[in-house]
Amino acid sequence: SFQAPKSPSEKTRYDTSLGLLTKKFIQLLSQSPDGVLDLNRAAEVLKVQKRRIYDITNVLEGIHLIKKKSKNNIQWMGCSLSEDGGMMAQRQGLTKEVTELTQEEKKLDELIQSCTLDLKLLTEDSENQRYPFCQNLIAYVTYQDIRKISGLKDQTVIVVKAPPETRLEVPDPVEVRKT
Repeated sequence: SFQAPKSPSEKTRYDTSLGLLTKKFIQLLSQSPDGVLDLNRAAEVLKVQKRRIYDITNVLEGIHLIKKKSKNNIQWMGCSLSEDGGMMAQRQGLTKEVTELTQEEKKLDELIQSCTLDLKLLTEDSENQRYPFCQNLIAYVTYQDIRKISGLKDQTVIVVKAPPETRLEVPDPVEVRKT
């Protein structure tokens, strides 16, 4: 079937959609310095019948993004509508946090690689292989070694020597304090 081309004055289905109208309504609301909008003015500016404005306000009121301020006036109750306001600051904060966490993750990955290499060198070192009674021994730590670790300065350190099949479970200190 052949359709005649639409004239420039004819509006498309998208142009008259409630979704597009809602975007325009929110844009108009964002231009209000106090977040209050006169619905008669909105209908006039957006060039639609007032019932179309009510379609939008009923939904927005139902999800608590707006409230009726007075007759024909609504007030925005949601987050900041201006891009340079709360949303932008929140996005920048999250971007900074992700960057910091990525850098921390990279440092941890480097530490893991370094420890893995040190452990490999320690176990494959021919000097350690010389002693038959130390074949299963990976490494040992002295009291002085532990004292040199600044992160353990004010910590309680308990050393346990147990058979290989022993399993030690230590509860999370935070959870212990809660109970």
